[in-house]
Amino acid sequence: MDYKEILTELENSSKSLNTTLILPNSDFYIRITKDVIIENPELNSCIDIATYEKKNEEIIRILKNHNLLDKLYVEIENEYSDLSSDQIFKPTETELYLELFFKTKDFGIMSCFVPVIEKKQAKELICDLDKIFDYQYCFKKLNQKI
Repeated sequence: MDYKEILTELENSSKSLNTTLILPNSDFYIRITKDVIIENPELNSCIDIATYEKKNEEIIRILKNHNLLDKLYVEIENEYSDLSSDQIFKPTETELYLELFFKTKDFGIMSCFVPVIEKKQAKELICDLDKIFDYQYCFKKLNQKI
């Protein structure tokens, strides 16, 4: 898999992108999903947040603005390996990491991971995402857990 090809596919994936914001060492996460609500919103309103194409375009723009798409990782045998080098990341060494799940033209369904190492960057990212979704409680809760 070539990083540039996958990045191009990701940048054009607003119709199918699902994003999960994951806190290491916690069971709290936020899944931003298109068309598929998996959990009962009455049990936990933060687990599945509905999105659509325009909001997904905003997510991609925000990730680019934070330089978080400079490296994309794939999970191989419980390790997160960089597509463009032999570098790996461990979730426990991050403040937050994202799973980006999307359809591609050439590779079928793709799942990439993006680590956010610095606390300040994680909080800024959450603040930016909060601006496009009407789930202030959820993003505030996520921000407090970092």
